Amino acid sequence: MKTLKIALTGGIACGKSSVSQVFKKLSIPIIDLDVVAREIVGPNTQGLSELISHFGNNILNDDKTLNREVLRQELFENNENQEAIEKILHPKILEKMQMDIKKLNTRLVVVEVPLLVEQNLSNLFDRAIVVDCDEQNQLKRLLNRKNMDEKLAKTMISAQASRKQRLALSKKLPTDILENNSQIFKMEQKAQDLAQKLLNL
Repeated sequence: MKTLKIALTGGIACGKSSVSQVFKKLSIPIIDLDVVAREIVGPNTQGLSELISHFGNNILNDDKTLNREVLRQELFENNENQEAIEKILHPKILEKMQMDIKKLNTRLVVVEVPLLVEQNLSNLFDRAIVVDCDEQNQLKRLLNRKNMDEKLAKTMISAQASRKQRLALSKKLPTDILENNSQIFKMEQKAQDLAQKLLNL
Protein backbone atom coordinates (compact mmCIF):
# COMPACT_ATOMS: atom_id res chain seq x y z
CA MET A 1 0.00 0.00 0.00
CA LYS A 2 1.35 3.43 -0.96
CA THR A 3 1.24 5.81 1.98
CA LEU A 4 0.29 9.44 1.31
CA LYS A 5 2.96 11.41 3.19
CA ILE A 6 1.77 14.83 4.38
CA ALA A 7 4.18 17.32 5.97
CA LEU A 8 2.77 19.55 8.70
CA THR A 9 4.87 22.67 9.20
CA GLY A 10 4.78 26.24 10.46
CA GLY A 11 6.89 28.68 12.43
CA ILE A 12 7.64 28.13 16.10
CA ALA A 13 4.55 28.87 18.26
CA CYS A 14 2.23 29.05 15.24
CA GLY A 15 0.10 26.11 16.40
CA LYS A 16 1.40 22.92 14.75
CA SER A 17 0.90 20.89 17.94
CA SER A 18 -2.73 22.00 18.26
CA VAL A 19 -3.40 20.79 14.72
CA SER A 20 -1.64 17.50 15.47
CA GLN A 21 -3.89 16.95 18.50
CA VAL A 22 -7.01 17.39 16.36
CA PHE A 23 -5.69 14.89 13.81
CA LYS A 24 -4.81 12.37 16.53
CA LYS A 25 -8.36 12.52 17.92
CA LEU A 26 -9.55 11.55 14.42
CA SER A 27 -7.12 8.58 14.41
CA ILE A 28 -4.84 10.08 11.74
CA PRO A 29 -1.33 8.74 12.43
CA ILE A 30 1.18 11.46 13.37
CA ILE A 31 4.97 11.31 13.40
CA ASP A 32 6.50 14.28 15.24
CA LEU A 33 10.09 14.92 14.15
CA ASP A 34 10.78 16.78 17.42
CA VAL A 35 9.97 13.52 19.24
CA VAL A 36 12.12 11.55 16.77
CA ALA A 37 14.94 14.06 17.37
CA ARG A 38 14.75 13.39 21.12
CA GLU A 39 14.79 9.63 20.58
CA ILE A 40 17.97 9.69 18.48
CA VAL A 41 19.90 11.54 21.22
CA GLY A 42 18.71 9.37 24.09
CA PRO A 43 21.20 7.69 26.47
CA ASN A 44 23.77 5.46 24.74
CA THR A 45 22.72 6.49 21.22
CA GLN A 46 25.07 7.20 18.33
CA GLY A 47 23.54 10.66 18.00
CA LEU A 48 24.37 11.63 21.60
CA SER A 49 27.86 10.16 21.32
CA GLU A 50 28.61 12.28 18.22
CA LEU A 51 27.29 15.45 19.89
CA ILE A 52 29.53 14.83 22.92
CA SER A 53 32.53 14.27 20.63
CA HIS A 54 31.91 17.66 19.02
CA PHE A 55 30.75 19.83 21.94
CA GLY A 56 32.14 18.06 25.01
CA ASN A 57 30.48 16.83 28.21
CA ASN A 58 29.15 20.30 29.11
CA ILE A 59 26.04 19.52 27.01
CA LEU A 60 25.11 16.74 29.48
CA ASN A 61 23.01 16.79 32.64
CA ASP A 62 24.34 15.17 35.82
CA ASP A 63 22.57 11.92 34.86
CA LYS A 64 24.42 11.88 31.48
CA THR A 65 21.30 12.75 29.47
CA LEU A 66 21.38 15.60 26.96
CA ASN A 67 20.84 19.08 28.41
CA ARG A 68 18.61 20.46 25.67
CA GLU A 69 18.82 24.07 26.87
CA VAL A 70 22.63 24.05 26.72
CA LEU A 71 22.53 22.51 23.23
CA ARG A 72 19.99 25.12 22.14
CA GLN A 73 22.36 27.88 23.32
CA GLU A 74 25.16 26.25 21.31
CA LEU A 75 22.84 26.07 18.29
CA PHE A 76 22.19 29.82 18.30
CA GLU A 77 25.78 30.75 19.25
CA ASN A 78 27.03 30.74 15.66
CA ASN A 79 26.39 29.27 12.21
CA GLU A 80 29.18 26.69 12.53
CA ASN A 81 27.52 25.15 15.60
CA GLN A 82 24.17 25.02 13.84
CA GLU A 83 25.72 23.30 10.82
CA ALA A 84 27.53 20.78 13.01
CA ILE A 85 24.36 19.86 14.94
CA GLU A 86 22.35 19.53 11.73
CA LYS A 87 25.03 17.39 10.07
CA ILE A 88 25.05 15.01 13.04
CA LEU A 89 21.32 14.77 13.67
CA HIS A 90 19.34 15.35 10.47
CA PRO A 91 20.33 12.19 8.54
CA LYS A 92 19.50 10.10 11.63
CA ILE A 93 16.13 11.87 12.09
CA LEU A 94 15.14 11.29 8.44
CA GLU A 95 16.24 7.66 8.50
CA LYS A 96 14.12 6.98 11.61
CA MET A 97 11.18 8.87 10.07
CA GLN A 98 11.24 6.63 6.98
CA MET A 99 11.42 3.52 9.19
CA ASP A 100 8.48 4.71 11.32
CA ILE A 101 6.36 5.42 8.20
CA LYS A 102 7.03 1.89 6.88
CA LYS A 103 6.06 0.36 10.23
CA LEU A 104 2.71 2.19 10.21
CA ASN A 105 1.63 0.75 6.85
CA THR A 106 -1.33 3.15 6.62
CA ARG A 107 -3.06 4.97 3.74
CA LEU A 108 -1.88 8.36 4.95
CA VAL A 109 0.45 9.76 7.59
CA VAL A 110 1.02 13.31 8.80
CA VAL A 111 4.61 14.16 9.72
CA GLU A 112 5.18 17.23 11.88
CA VAL A 113 8.27 18.84 10.28
CA PRO A 114 9.17 22.19 11.91
CA LEU A 115 12.08 22.83 9.50
CA LEU A 116 10.52 21.57 6.26
CA VAL A 117 11.41 24.73 4.32
CA GLU A 118 14.74 25.42 6.02
CA GLN A 119 16.03 21.92 5.28
CA ASN A 120 14.47 21.77 1.82
CA LEU A 121 12.67 18.50 2.60
CA SER A 122 9.56 19.00 0.47
CA ASN A 123 10.72 16.32 -1.99
CA LEU A 124 10.11 13.67 0.72
CA PHE A 125 6.38 14.41 0.88
CA ASP A 126 3.26 14.27 -1.31
CA ARG A 127 1.41 17.22 0.27
CA ALA A 128 1.98 19.92 2.89
CA ILE A 129 -0.01 21.73 5.55
CA VAL A 130 1.25 25.14 6.68
CA VAL A 131 0.00 26.50 10.01
CA ASP A 132 0.37 30.24 9.64
CA CYS A 133 0.02 33.22 11.98
CA ASP A 134 1.29 36.79 11.97
CA GLU A 135 4.61 37.67 13.63
CA GLN A 136 2.96 39.59 16.47
CA ASN A 137 0.90 36.58 17.59
CA GLN A 138 3.88 34.27 17.10
CA LEU A 139 6.14 36.37 19.38
CA LYS A 140 3.39 36.75 22.00
CA ARG A 141 2.79 32.99 22.18
CA LEU A 142 6.50 32.22 22.30
CA LEU A 143 7.06 34.64 25.20
CA ASN A 144 4.45 32.71 27.19
CA ARG A 145 6.72 29.66 27.17
CA LYS A 146 8.96 28.71 30.09
CA ASN A 147 12.48 30.24 30.27
CA MET A 148 11.87 32.46 27.26
CA ASP A 149 13.01 36.08 27.09
CA GLU A 150 12.31 38.44 24.21
CA LYS A 151 15.84 38.37 22.81
CA LEU A 152 15.92 34.56 22.59
CA ALA A 153 12.37 34.46 21.19
CA LYS A 154 13.23 36.90 18.41
CA THR A 155 16.47 34.99 17.65
CA MET A 156 14.53 31.72 17.35
CA ILE A 157 11.95 33.27 15.03
CA SER A 158 14.57 34.94 12.81
CA ALA A 159 16.55 31.66 12.56
CA GLN A 160 13.57 30.04 10.82
CA ALA A 161 12.16 30.54 7.35
CA SER A 162 9.94 33.58 6.87
CA ARG A 163 6.15 33.36 6.49
CA LYS A 164 6.57 34.20 2.81
CA GLN A 165 9.03 31.31 2.29
CA ARG A 166 6.70 28.83 4.02
CA LEU A 167 3.65 29.97 2.06
CA ALA A 168 5.66 29.55 -1.17
CA LEU A 169 5.63 25.78 -0.51
CA SER A 170 2.49 25.67 -2.65
CA LYS A 171 4.74 26.08 -5.71
CA LYS A 172 6.38 22.72 -4.91
CA LEU A 173 3.59 20.68 -3.32
CA PRO A 174 -0.20 20.66 -3.05
CA THR A 175 -0.48 22.77 0.13
CA ASP A 176 -3.26 23.57 2.59
CA ILE A 177 -2.87 26.77 4.64
CA LEU A 178 -4.36 26.84 8.15
CA GLU A 179 -4.50 30.44 9.38
CA ASN A 180 -4.22 30.60 13.19
CA ASN A 181 -4.71 34.18 14.35
CA SER A 182 -8.15 33.80 15.96
CA GLN A 183 -9.66 31.82 18.84
CA ILE A 184 -8.53 28.25 19.41
CA PHE A 185 -11.98 26.73 18.73
CA LYS A 186 -11.96 28.26 15.22
CA MET A 187 -8.54 26.75 14.60
CA GLU A 188 -9.75 23.34 15.76
CA GLN A 189 -12.76 23.51 13.42
CA LYS A 190 -10.51 24.35 10.48
CA ALA A 191 -8.22 21.45 11.36
CA GLN A 192 -11.19 19.05 11.59
CA ASP A 193 -12.46 20.17 8.19
CA LEU A 194 -9.01 19.68 6.68
CA ALA A 195 -8.67 16.25 8.27
CA GLN A 196 -11.94 15.13 6.66
CA LYS A 197 -10.72 16.41 3.30
CA LEU A 198 -7.45 14.47 3.62
CA LEU A 199 -9.21 11.28 4.69
CA ASN A 200 -11.35 11.48 1.58
CA LEU A 201 -8.46 11.93 -0.88
